[in-house]
Amino acid sequence: MKRILALILALASSGAVYAQKQVDPEPPRLVENIDVRVINVDVVVTDRKGNPVRGLTQDDFELLENNVPKTISNFYEVEGGTPKNVVGETPAPELAPGAKQEIPESLKRRIVFYVDNLSLAPFNRNRVFEQMKKFVNDAMRPGDEAMIATYNRSMKVRVPFTRDKNAIISMLDSLRTESGLGVAAKSEWQTTQDRIRDAQSYDEASAQARTYAQSVEHDLRTSVASLNALMSTLAGIEGKKVLVLTSEGFPMQPGREAYYFIEEVAKDKGWNNGGTLLEGMTFDDTTLVQSVGRTANANNITLYTIHAGGLIGSNDMSAERQQPISYAVTSAAMQNTTESMQLMAEMTGGEASVQTNNFAAAFQRIQRDLESYYSLGYRAGTERVDRQRYLRVRVKNHKDYTVRNRQTFVEKSVFAEMSDRVIANLLYSTKDNDLKLLARVGRPRPTDDGLYKVPVDVQIPMDSLTFVPQGTTEFAGGFDLYVAVANKNNDMSDVARKTHQIHVPAADMKSTSGKYYTYSLELLMEKGLNKISIGVIDSVSNTTGFRREQIIAQD
Repeated sequence: MKRILALILALASSGAVYAQKQVDPEPPRLVENIDVRVINVDVVVTDRKGNPVRGLTQDDFELLENNVPKTISNFYEVEGGTPKNVVGETPAPELAPGAKQEIPESLKRRIVFYVDNLSLAPFNRNRVFEQMKKFVNDAMRPGDEAMIATYNRSMKVRVPFTRDKNAIISMLDSLRTESGLGVAAKSEWQTTQDRIRDAQSYDEASAQARTYAQSVEHDLRTSVASLNALMSTLAGIEGKKVLVLTSEGFPMQPGREAYYFIEEVAKDKGWNNGGTLLEGMTFDDTTLVQSVGRTANANNITLYTIHAGGLIGSNDMSAERQQPISYAVTSAAMQNTTESMQLMAEMTGGEASVQTNNFAAAFQRIQRDLESYYSLGYRAGTERVDRQRYLRVRVKNHKDYTVRNRQTFVEKSVFAEMSDRVIANLLYSTKDNDLKLLARVGRPRPTDDGLYKVPVDVQIPMDSLTFVPQGTTEFAGGFDLYVAVANKNNDMSDVARKTHQIHVPAADMKSTSGKYYTYSLELLMEKGLNKISIGVIDSVSNTTGFRREQIIAQD
């Protein structure tokens, strides 16, 4: 995403209730936190016929991290959207008689429909939309949220997260009328075929294939960057997250079909060549495609991929083509994009729909997975260093069962996790505010370079903060504050962090009850509508709070 100028110009604290000790900008930690986190892994188990396997218990599973067995401390099965056979922390709080049942964050479902218009032919895309609308109508239940994002050399959120089914369906109907660049992509491929046929030498044909492969690879890189950026913004959102990717692109080896085509033409023209396919292998972007799966796993997103080409795929043997293309070439083109669909889905525990026109079955499988799965949790170590780890789940004594789950995860550092949640709050809003913090925005002041300085006071109830005794004379507490800014186009600043400590004389500790601690900062932002997202984490208890405010910077 584009970065805008949004800097913390000054960060000053003021004790609203007592005098402060002067502290270093980055003071030492007050306590050594032992952060015992539970890593949750959603697991889908099916039999040979693809039917969900129900009724398994905690003892039926074996879970390994980096090939090391882990004790499963938390467990529940979801059937019909309801947890049962709960072991460890319950995903749903106990309610008083007559109280309204609220869906817990861990069970809320967020569904993202990502439409890759860059690669899609409108006819193929719209066939998928018909079943996608039925899925929205049938599968979305109260509390679910869905989003539509499209990519056509730039990513646009067409419908932000909403619980309104009609808004999603209406947008899908609207998108049916839009062009897709998949037509242009097929035209480019056909032009490349013609140029290779007309080439006077093997070297000339190879140059045409190379140019085509480079163009396809460029589009792949921008597509991957866009998709990864979107998934990264979803990192701080809790609940069960799935992304339905509809595409005809994401080739594992950009230009593979062009090099296969040269092989066919070379036979007819008698060219001597031996390295055509070898040269094509230099455009191997498997790692790039894998980055989509890794990003999804790091942000706890399951990918369901739908190749909209269906059975016809990249078949160019149509009436308008004067010379049909061999099966070897069309098969290479099809496999090039279906392999990536399968890989991304497999890495994240989802499923791929490839080489089939039965898109209804694809969405039925997604609905099945949302309604029937197991949640396994285990206690991670105390090290949180943003390092990827590998996961494997097995069902004991049942070799015929298929087990699907995300294959990797990243146990994020506190900084990365808080940054993710601040960005998510900036874009999607959150009600998480255990610290009960408030924000007061002052009047924007213009600067000489056309920007605005905006004072912001972050107020935290003293009763929400945790203090520990420092000898017999004082108590100490503290927090880390995170802040980010976005303009009206959702161009975002980097997340800035400041660590701060509070020292209270022991004699004054009781008098802080019911009062607020105020932390003042000054932000620099563009003219017009802006949003700020603030996150605070208590240094002792790790309790968090988040606020989002809108600011109109103008004279």
